[in-house]
Amino acid sequence: MSFDQLRWYSNVVMEYNPGSYINLDFDEHNTRRFNRHFISFKASIDGFKHCRPLLFLDGTFLKGRFKGNLLAATAKDGNEGLFPVAFAIVDSENVQNWASFLQNLANVVDGDRVLTFVSDRHVGIIESLPTVFPTAYLAFCMQHLQRNLKDKMKYVNKLYRVGMVSKLRACAYAPTVTAFSEKIDAFIQSGRHIAINFLQDLEPHRWANAYFRGKRYGEMCSNAAESFNNWIKEVRNLPITHLVDAIKTQEMNQMSERRGASSTWAGAMCPVMESKLDKAYSDERSWIVSQSNDDVFEVHSHPSVLVDIGKCTCSCFQWQINGFPCQHAMVAFRNSGNNLNALVEPYFHVSTYQLSYFHTIYPIPTVEKPHANLKNYVILPSVVCRPPGRPKKKRIPSKGE
Repeated sequence: MSFDQLRWYSNVVMEYNPGSYINLDFDEHNTRRFNRHFISFKASIDGFKHCRPLLFLDGTFLKGRFKGNLLAATAKDGNEGLFPVAFAIVDSENVQNWASFLQNLANVVDGDRVLTFVSDRHVGIIESLPTVFPTAYLAFCMQHLQRNLKDKMKYVNKLYRVGMVSKLRACAYAPTVTAFSEKIDAFIQSGRHIAINFLQDLEPHRWANAYFRGKRYGEMCSNAAESFNNWIKEVRNLPITHLVDAIKTQEMNQMSERRGASSTWAGAMCPVMESKLDKAYSDERSWIVSQSNDDVFEVHSHPSVLVDIGKCTCSCFQWQINGFPCQHAMVAFRNSGNNLNALVEPYFHVSTYQLSYFHTIYPIPTVEKPHANLKNYVILPSVVCRPPGRPKKKRIPSKGE
């Protein structure tokens, strides 16, 4: 019944939240089986325009009678908060469903911004993303890479595993090609055939800071996507229409709460970012600063670096990598006389944050919901598939058979 109610629910969402995007897909001509249901509310579509052009992709299992998976695209607001953009219920996490999800997502996000996606290495994402988002960048989640590396070292010494993972992280975080080359050599020498095998199909431009050309604002892991999965943990066992509506209610409440909270913020920066700025600004450094012109400074750290406040760059590359002023920039700023807020991207400003939550997700009343009629069902549930690796139960014959 709940699968068939998606028809009614989709229509009502568009009535009360016009401008939302919904795609309900099922086999209309043969089996009438459910395939997928994609949804993005108008308030989320408009709000994402004021978040960083960064999306985290992930999927999670559903626990209801008919199983299935939930795929999600999640962003972060200017205060590092979870910002759900779109999600879909699918019969399984496969290449076809990820391709469909990304095609629907392309109808939701602003095509004028260059996007960066952070995800695991699911083949559906890797194959579909370049076609659907040809100008976007894809970064692999560091936590997934670490788990993949550990899987290749199941039967080796634990201390050795920890050391190899640490060396892999050092490669990923290295800011320059020179530093990366040094770290990757140490990784290969320590791991030998394990390291060579692990790196065989792993292009550096997908995971290493030194080679990545998109902007991921220092986000090395798909933690926002995993936070979304944890956020919906309690509703994953609900029937499908109730599940979709429960997620809608959570998004609606979150938007309302954050809209109200941000109205009381007095500063120009979001609180989390303001705290980071204050810490960096007040950090006592004995570095000497030499000034070249109004924008360019040399900070005599170890080693010394060049800071260009006008271009928002530092030769340590941390400003470019994180999209947020590094400690060298903050030290140089003290000598510049510039407005500190101008050094920080608008996405971290309170005014931009408030625009993210300016719009409203409206409730979906059920007072006019039609009564269920078995004879009028159009959509049937998807076929339940056993999770990979679970053996089929053997039937034990009864006495006399």
